Amino acid sequence: MRASRLHGIEDIRLDEVPDPEPGPGEVRLRVAHNGICGSDLHMYYSGQLARSEPVPMGHEFSGVVDGVGPGVTSIAPGTPVAVRPFFRCDECDRCRRGLAHLHTPTRALGCGASEGGGLAEYCIARLDQVFALPPEVSLELGALVEPMAVSYHGIRRGDVEPGMHAVIFGAGPIGIGVFLGLRALGVHDVVVVEPSAARRAAIAHLGAPDVLDPDTDDVAGVVRARTTGRMADVVFECAGVSASFLQSVAVAGARARVVVVAVYEQPVAFNPAMLMLGEVDIRSVLGYEDGCYEAVIDLMVRGAYPTDGWVEHIPWSGLVDEGFAPLRRGERMKLMVDLPGGVTGP
Repeated sequence: MRASRLHGIEDIRLDEVPDPEPGPGEVRLRVAHNGICGSDLHMYYSGQLARSEPVPMGHEFSGVVDGVGPGVTSIAPGTPVAVRPFFRCDECDRCRRGLAHLHTPTRALGCGASEGGGLAEYCIARLDQVFALPPEVSLELGALVEPMAVSYHGIRRGDVEPGMHAVIFGAGPIGIGVFLGLRALGVHDVVVVEPSAARRAAIAHLGAPDVLDPDTDDVAGVVRARTTGRMADVVFECAGVSASFLQSVAVAGARARVVVVAVYEQPVAFNPAMLMLGEVDIRSVLGYEDGCYEAVIDLMVRGAYPTDGWVEHIPWSGLVDEGFAPLRRGERMKLMVDLPGGVTGP
């Protein structure tokens, strides 16, 4: 079979490798779609996360069960699935608590280890890593379950309740996922802050009521007016830059939560007194805990995640020129690579 593997910085090749065979408790998937993540760009352009070479790539993917290993009876060939890339050991304290995403060291399909990934014709996954998709959820949506689970985990970490006032900094795919998840859970008073005109337009098209430009709009003033002075109950920092973090804290109300979903490449300097004056909590997110995949798939059945205006498809042959490069330049939102299994899948 063919598989995209990273051999070094900016050196990704479409290699011919042996067809994988599922072992006990495993299934083989014919991959349909694979979303490109920011971590893929970090690996390709800087070698971050890569622990061995060549590195199989792709961790946001869906596919159809093509074969099952010994002892697998709960899922049959032909079943469309979403894939959770994280491996769990079920021996350490974190995995036993449903926190396999925090296992040390992290092991995940397509995320720098030697196991397979979603940018391939076929991939082996353990039974606990695959989630059957109901008829209402397409394979395209199935490949979005992984990033939307990150957003959903952020919402969980924010202890969100219907009727809250929320602010989202950053309208990339994760910020969009937070907005769509909040709306589905009854939080409609949402202010979105995003410097990119294209991203502001995309999230406004999806129904965001207040979309601000941090370079020209008085963000704190708008939040103050919308909340009659109370400020935000929960803030989601999905941008990953110092200015957005500081603004997130500035618009948080008394005992609000600031949930950091973004990945930062540079440190942020701030005075903790900004938190103390309102007893503001800062919470962080890495991936997703148990239950997030099921919750996202359930919301997808209810139509909570429209893809128009922000998800685009590219051919596998255009992975670098049509995928990594324009994403690095900030010219695209969410790009999904169509693999051979996406042609025949539902």
